[in-house]
Amino acid sequence: MLIAIFNIYTKKEMKRIKLFPVLATLLFLANACNSDNAVEEIKLNNENTIKSFVVTINSVDYTAEIDQENNTINLSLPYGTDLTQISPNIITSENASIIPALGVAQSFQSPKTYTITAENGDIRKYTITIIAPNDESKILSLVIDNKDSENIIGFIDEESKSILLEVPNPLELSALKINLTVSENATSEPSSGSIVDLSNSLTYKITAENGVSSQYRIVTYTTNQLANPNGNNSGDGWSFDGNSGVELTFDFGNIFYVVANDGDFSPNINQTITFPRDYSEKYILFIGNLTTEKVVEGSITRHPYLWAYQIGNFSQDDWIYMQGMSHTEGENVWQIVYGTHQLLPNATGTHFKIAQALKKGDPYDGTKSKYRDLEVRLFESSADAEIYVAKLYQK
Repeated sequence: MLIAIFNIYTKKEMKRIKLFPVLATLLFLANACNSDNAVEEIKLNNENTIKSFVVTINSVDYTAEIDQENNTINLSLPYGTDLTQISPNIITSENASIIPALGVAQSFQSPKTYTITAENGDIRKYTITIIAPNDESKILSLVIDNKDSENIIGFIDEESKSILLEVPNPLELSALKINLTVSENATSEPSSGSIVDLSNSLTYKITAENGVSSQYRIVTYTTNQLANPNGNNSGDGWSFDGNSGVELTFDFGNIFYVVANDGDFSPNINQTITFPRDYSEKYILFIGNLTTEKVVEGSITRHPYLWAYQIGNFSQDDWIYMQGMSHTEGENVWQIVYGTHQLLPNATGTHFKIAQALKKGDPYDGTKSKYRDLEVRLFESSADAEIYVAKLYQK
């Protein structure tokens, strides 16, 4: 009885064992079908962007600005860069292709189109603009177009961004035509050929091709206001007080001299100047080259000097004595002596003189002091006068 039961279960078990391979095969085939579907569902990259655009020149990297919204790339390179042979370093989306090909030099003399194709075939076009603009914003020359006489060429002081124009007394400053040249591809405001008022200083703005700008201050100053500054015709136009006059020298031509003897009271040579236009509260420069035959150690005696006072619509109590312009070197040493002084409102002129100093208690002894290259000029500012002294006087 027990044996019969065992045989029955063994047969059922055998049927189950025979069905298992069939089920396993079906399960394998189902899994295989699922695996095929997974391969078909893999997506290709649809990104087609330029992520970085760099040009290297002389070991310096220049990175472009990328506008992804408008598909534009802009890059500014140093002035003078050859735009016909540019090999940019470009980073694009993963697996994207690019035309023109990387590593091939291109001409960017005009905007160029780059096409980026994503892995899935989507296309995007970028407009690449590369420029090499001039960054110089200078005035190279500036001239007053003077229809009545020779044109007036300005002196350009690049250090201070000032341009000084020496104007004759009769010139009307309120309406002058200014012609100028500026750096290549730069612009100016006012523009060249404009009619401007130079009664006071005027600012010109120069904008370089790359947008950088500089400002120049345009100012006028007068010609030498001294009549007959070289003392020709025995000093015509000058007044001579005491033992003074003009003598001809081999090295310097005419020079002025003053000789002070014991008992003399400040012999001098003088001249009165009337200003050609209103210079109220502007600046006057007195300058000359001075020397003396003898000095008194530790004293001002026998040293030549320049001196002046202002003339105008004010009382003598308001006069400003313009002094402190004295020779300080040793005997027979020429020294440039000058002083710049602000004028009073309504000043209309100046009385100028050259003389020999005397300290109380020291005697005059017949020493001769000498003066040459004398000038009196009017300026917009003391800084302008300093530029003139340092860079234009006697040049």
